[in-house]
Amino acid sequence: MAGDLNKLVLTKAGKAELQVRIDHLRNEVLPGFKPLIGETDRDEGIVQEFTRLTEEADELDSVIAMAGEIDVEAFDGTVSLGCTVSVHTESDKFKVKIVHPVEAHLDDERIASDSPLGKALMGAKKGDVVEVMAPSGNWNATIKSVKLVD
Repeated sequence: MAGDLNKLVLTKAGKAELQVRIDHLRNEVLPGFKPLIGETDRDEGIVQEFTRLTEEADELDSVIAMAGEIDVEAFDGTVSLGCTVSVHTESDKFKVKIVHPVEAHLDDERIASDSPLGKALMGAKKGDVVEVMAPSGNWNATIKSVKLVD
């Protein structure tokens, strides 16, 4: 399988976009806090926000350092992390890219592998009908295509 839900695997684009976020925080956002933190009558809310953003950047650095690569060579047509899946439902047609939850928020096409749709799709193949068990109710989806392009 090209990805495993238990492993931290990111797409190349996901890694790059997370790195952009880290660079933005470290080079643009956090430097603006430093003069405010040094003031004797500083606002503790500013200190807390500085701490939160510093921790976010550090956590994203760790995620990128620990993340494995998607093994494109091992792709066998099974939905796994990094796959773009074309899905048809009774009333809709759409494409989603299955990704690790840490990169799911980066755009509207990505969905987390642990989301209801992600869970239903993981391990399925083209032509399979999967049942999505969502909080709003269960529904079926037919997989029309599965592609892995990292």
